[in-house]
Amino acid sequence: MRSFDTNIVLESESGKGKYFDSLLISNSGWGADPQGFTRVNLDKIGIYKFNANVRRVSYFNNLSNHVLGQHTSNTTNTSGDFDLSVLPQNEKIRFNFGMSFNDYRGPGVYTIRAFSDEFPVDSFTRNKSTDFRGGIEGKLLGFDLGLTQGFRFFKDRSDYSITSTNLGNNPTNNARLTSFSRIFPTDGNSYYTALSAHRTFAEKLDFTGKFIYTSTDSDMSMTEKIIGRDNSNNIIDLDNFTIMAKNRRIQKRADFGLTYRATDNFRISNTFSFDTFTINGGNGLEEAVTRRTSAGNPLASTFTKSAAYRVNDFTRYVNTIEGDYQFSNIVSLHLGYRYAHRSINVTGFGITLTSAPSPTNPAFIAETETNSTNAFIAGMKIKPVKNWVIFWDVEKGSADNVFSRLENYKYTNFRVRTRATFNKFALNLSAISKDNSNPTETATTPPLPFGTNIKNRFYTGSVDWNPIRELSISTGYTYNHLTAVTPILVPLTGGLFLRTSEYYMRDHYGFFDVSAKPMKRVSLYASYRISRDKGQGTRVAQIAQDIVTSYPMQMQSPEFRVAFKITRNVDWNLGYQYYNYLYYCSDIHPFSQTHICEVPASVPGLIL
Repeated sequence: MRSFDTNIVLESESGKGKYFDSLLISNSGWGADPQGFTRVNLDKIGIYKFNANVRRVSYFNNLSNHVLGQHTSNTTNTSGDFDLSVLPQNEKIRFNFGMSFNDYRGPGVYTIRAFSDEFPVDSFTRNKSTDFRGGIEGKLLGFDLGLTQGFRFFKDRSDYSITSTNLGNNPTNNARLTSFSRIFPTDGNSYYTALSAHRTFAEKLDFTGKFIYTSTDSDMSMTEKIIGRDNSNNIIDLDNFTIMAKNRRIQKRADFGLTYRATDNFRISNTFSFDTFTINGGNGLEEAVTRRTSAGNPLASTFTKSAAYRVNDFTRYVNTIEGDYQFSNIVSLHLGYRYAHRSINVTGFGITLTSAPSPTNPAFIAETETNSTNAFIAGMKIKPVKNWVIFWDVEKGSADNVFSRLENYKYTNFRVRTRATFNKFALNLSAISKDNSNPTETATTPPLPFGTNIKNRFYTGSVDWNPIRELSISTGYTYNHLTAVTPILVPLTGGLFLRTSEYYMRDHYGFFDVSAKPMKRVSLYASYRISRDKGQGTRVAQIAQDIVTSYPMQMQSPEFRVAFKITRNVDWNLGYQYYNYLYYCSDIHPFSQTHICEVPASVPGLIL
C-alpha cells in the first residue's frame, strides 16, 4: 500500500474552538516510496501549540562495481520531533517542551582484513537515540530571556559476523575463516544548557547574547573473535580482542553581539564568538591468540595488553567588526574585518603492558598548536531608480579550514546581484566568484610547491512574467564553471615525483515554470528542468601519473499537475513527473548508466 500526498485541515469558523482552533495533518510517501513523512500541527491561540513530525527514509545501496559488491546496505532511518509550547503568545512567560527520537537499522555486507586477505562479512546496524528538552522564555528587567535544558541518550548495538567457512577474496592462499564475530556496544548520554538574552537600550544600543554548555559521556567496548587458518596455514583456535574505552567531552560556547546606532545613517556592530572544549578518554586493549600448526601441534600462545589516555583541549575565538553607512536612499556601504585565533593542546600517554619498559614505553605526548586568520569584508547596495537595485559584496582573507593540509586556506569571494522590475516583468541576474588556494610546500628535500587551487564561478539569470492574476511564467538559466587543480606525490622508481589531479565541472541548468488558473475550480502547473554537466570534455591525462576527472551527467524532468476544487471542502490533485538521469564517463567515453523514473499521482485533499 502506498500513500501519496494527503492533507486534512480542520479550523474553527469563529477562531475559538473548544479544544483547538486549527488542526493540520499532512502525510506523504509512506509505503512504496523511499521516504515518507507525517506532520501534525495543532494549536489553540493563547493556550498551547503542538507540532509533530515523523520521517522515514529507506536507503538501499547494492553497487556491484565498488569493492567487489561487498559494501552494501539496506537500512531504514526513522526519526521524529514533538514540540509543545504552553502560552505561546504570552510575552511575559512561555514554556517549551520537546522530545525527539532516531532509529537507524538494517542489514548489509562489509569487509574485514585478516591474515593478508579480505573477507566479506554480514553486518547489521542498530543505532538509537532519544532526546528530551524543556525550557522557559519571557521578559525580565527589560531583557528577552530564554533558558533551555536538554538531555540525550544514545546507544549502538551493531554487529558483524561470519557463520560458515569463508575463503576470502583470494581463495588460492591458506587464509580462511570458519567463524568471526565483532560487536562494539556503545552507550552514552549528553546534556546541555542554553541561555539567551536580548535587549535594546535607549533605541541606540542593541545587545544579543547566547551561552551553551554541554557535557557528553560515552562507554564503548569491543569484542572480536576469529577462528580459522592464517596465511601460514596455522590453525587459529581463537584470536580474541577485547577493548574497553570511556571518554567525556565538555564544551562551552558563547556568542555576543553589539550594534550601536551612532547616527541615523551610521551603525557599527561587533560580534564575538568563543568556543572551547575538552575531550579526555582512555582505553585498554587485550588480545590473546591460541593456535596450532597445520598438523595440530600446539604453538606458543601470544598475549598483548596495552592502554592509552588522551586529553585534547581546543579553544577558538572569532571577532568580527562591521560598519554600515547610508549615504542616501540610493547608496549604502558596509566594511568589516574578522579575526580568528585557535589553540590546541594534546597530552597523554600510551603503554604496552606486555613489553618491557623502555624510553618509548610508555610513550608520553605533549603537543601544542596555535593558528590565526583574518579576513576583510565589504559590500554595497545601489538603487539608481525605484525599480532597479544592485548588490555586491566581497570577502578576502584566510580561513582556518579543517581540510587544510599544511597552511591556511586563502580565499576571495565576490558576489554581485541585480533585480529590475518593468511593469509585469521581473529580471534577476547574479554572478558569484570563489577563488580558493592552499599555498604550501612539501616536507621533502628540496621542497616542492604543493598548493591546491580551486576556481568556481556561478552565473545565473531568471525572468518572471505575471501578465494577469491567473497566469505566471518563470524561466531561468545557471552556469557553474569549476576547475580544481591539486598536486599529488607519486612514488616512482627513483623517489617521489610531483604530478597533478584535476577536476572539472561545466554544468548548464535551465528551467521553465508555468502556473495558470483557466477557470475558477481548476489550477494548472507545468515545469521542465534540464541539466547538462560536460565535465572534463575532451581533456585526458597526458601521462599515466596525472589524474583528470569529472562527473559528466545530464538530467531532464518534465512535470505536470492539475488541481480540481470539487467542493468547498474537497480538492482533487492529479500529476505526472518524468525523471531521466544519464551518467557517462566523459565526452571521450560512451554512456555508462541511465536512470529513468516516472511518478504518476492522484491525490485527494480534504478541508473541513
